[in-house]
Amino acid sequence: MRRVGVIALGPLAKLAATLVATLALPGCWNREAVWEAQDAHRASVAREGESEAERLYRHGRDCMDTLERDDCAIDYFEQLVALEPDRRDLLGDATFRLVELYRRHEREEQATLLLRKFWELGMDRGSAGVVPYGTRFAPPTLTSMFMVDVDRLEASSLHAELPADAKDMMFTCDEARREQLREEVAARRAQRREQELAAMTPEAREASERDAAKRKARYEKQREARGDDERSSIYSEGFCQVAAALALTDTRDFQLFLGASHHEDARQSMGLVRVEGLEDKLGAAVTDGRLILEPTPEIPERNLDAMPQRMRDKLRLWTIAGVEYEGAKVQVMSFDRDELIVAPQALATELLVARAHDDDRLDPQLRKLLEQVPADVAFMSVITPDAMQDFMGRAGAMAKLLPDPEGLMIAAVVYDYAGLFVRVPTEDSVKGWLVLSIARRMLEEGDDEASADGGEGEDDEFMANLDISQAPDGKALLMSNILTRAAVLRMFMG
Repeated sequence: MRRVGVIALGPLAKLAATLVATLALPGCWNREAVWEAQDAHRASVAREGESEAERLYRHGRDCMDTLERDDCAIDYFEQLVALEPDRRDLLGDATFRLVELYRRHEREEQATLLLRKFWELGMDRGSAGVVPYGTRFAPPTLTSMFMVDVDRLEASSLHAELPADAKDMMFTCDEARREQLREEVAARRAQRREQELAAMTPEAREASERDAAKRKARYEKQREARGDDERSSIYSEGFCQVAAALALTDTRDFQLFLGASHHEDARQSMGLVRVEGLEDKLGAAVTDGRLILEPTPEIPERNLDAMPQRMRDKLRLWTIAGVEYEGAKVQVMSFDRDELIVAPQALATELLVARAHDDDRLDPQLRKLLEQVPADVAFMSVITPDAMQDFMGRAGAMAKLLPDPEGLMIAAVVYDYAGLFVRVPTEDSVKGWLVLSIARRMLEEGDDEASADGGEGEDDEFMANLDISQAPDGKALLMSNILTRAAVLRMFMG
């Protein structure tokens, strides 16, 4: 079965991982390269058409990357963050750079406080515009959603510096290539594990192997409890099927892709992709037989003949030739320019009816969460409160200790560094504090199921800068981390 790298992970896996793992002014430069702050007047002149935020960002980058003066860079970036501009791109990269600078100079508390504020910085008002237009017609039964902004990811310097193998692991639709990469990752991890064991005393080696066996057994037991008969969502293979139908190489040729599903019934699912020049590609796909243009189904209380052609075009329906989902057709439709929705045949008519009536049906809980996601994300995932409650119910007696979550939000922002931010809103601040304490304890003890197939050091780079905390008002659990290129590479390539 084709998968789209780590972004194909289900909501339950994301939830489990989250709960376990869950800031003077410019001066002059003398011969000794010492910066002297001048506090009331910003002496450097802005370029024509350059905003104050852009000026501060430009000088900060020059100080950090060219002059290699950390004190100068900190000065400018602190001014930019304090300015709280509407430019999330400038604010985001300045924040990540400032965190790195603070950590270089052992100012960990300031770095942590800055990370905790990320969700609020520059967010004067919420907007669900972080996701494409067509998602507003998604049925209210969908309880989880994720999105990968390929264009934003590929625009980052971090992504540009990744090797081809890492990019293939994220996006390839070639299953043989993906299996080859998986085997190489497993081999590297096994080799590293052998090196770790060889460096241990016999007693330490025995204890380590015993602990690894326990973790693996626990992991296998939980996987067995979940069952291997879980159905796949339409987008699990649908993204690659759409790419093939449009004569694209793989999912990296999309500008963006999004998947949404019900947490307990993957048959209730849909995908959405954004493709430049989609209309021409649809025409070519029909001509070549890769897509079949179907008659528009009858839509109650709508006369198709009376509609303008522009609206009728929004109600076109195609079938992907030669593929099925649950024994039925895999169908696609386009509700907005360069956007294509893929859905099971049973859901396609429902989506067309919603579009014809301009019926915004997205679950209000899902929309509320989307409005809290920063707009500059390369990856985001949200899960509704109802789905979270069901997941918590599977924790048995432990669920009584857990707060009542009001959903889950995950956002990854990528510039020179990658920032991962997780927020679990809850009204129960006391239980939230308890879960926070448990999570910290588990992290300290290194009790991580994901290490079942590797050594104790497997997640060192990821865990090194991990911060788990509670929002100032106690109404949310927060997890934040800044990942370097090396850490991202190891996550994908072992």
